[in-house]
Amino acid sequence: MNNLVIDIGNTVVKTALFKGESMLIRGIFSTHPDKESDEWGIVLRNWLEISSERLSIKRVVISSVVQSALVAIREAIPRYFGISPVELNYKIAGIPLLCDNPEEVGADRIANVVAVRKMYKLPAVVVDFGTATTFDVISDKGEYIGGVIAPGIRVASESLWQRAERLFPVEFKKPLRVIGKNTTDNLISGIFYTCSGMVKEILEQIEKEMGREINVIATGGWGKIIGLECDKIKEINPDLTLQGLNFIALRLAKKD
Repeated sequence: MNNLVIDIGNTVVKTALFKGESMLIRGIFSTHPDKESDEWGIVLRNWLEISSERLSIKRVVISSVVQSALVAIREAIPRYFGISPVELNYKIAGIPLLCDNPEEVGADRIANVVAVRKMYKLPAVVVDFGTATTFDVISDKGEYIGGVIAPGIRVASESLWQRAERLFPVEFKKPLRVIGKNTTDNLISGIFYTCSGMVKEILEQIEKEMGREINVIATGGWGKIIGLECDKIKEINPDLTLQGLNFIALRLAKKD
């Protein structure tokens, strides 16, 4: 039997179908918070048509930071797949969350921590490059001990060109040189080194506070670009959140 996992982010919805710990297929869709439940049901059903495993889905686990999309997808799953989905929250995470308000920790961040505990050497930091850039710290005992939330790369760059009349959007990439000869190259360089420098500085401060070197795993849309630039990032795993959701689905299955 297979697990369908869905991570609803501010920009995209990531989905994957797992058999055990193996990912069979993966999909990415625009979030569109105004999309109706039937639209989501049709989108997900058509996407799963490419897999012969579709009819053997055992469990659906969802993480979400977008309430409107969550409501629509949560209604679509029983209607189109005959399964009641499980929404990830801190109560079913199965991990110690040593922070002031565990209910405030995003479900995607919890899924990342679950995956890192299973797959990587601890202590560790997960850097997730999404709409926000988040840093989540896991102790050598597997405890979530807190984190950092910083502006995401897209948010930082959009705020610049939207507020300055003569500036404009540019591709996020590593520039050929720091000193640009035109406005486009100036922007590419400034945005890239602002973001990569921020990541390096925050990781250095986390290690200083922890008093030791920590294993760093990058995930999210720009994880590879920054990960290749920052020598503190040791692993790049774009599927970390989906894997964490699947580990939760597997753990819940053992309780059935």
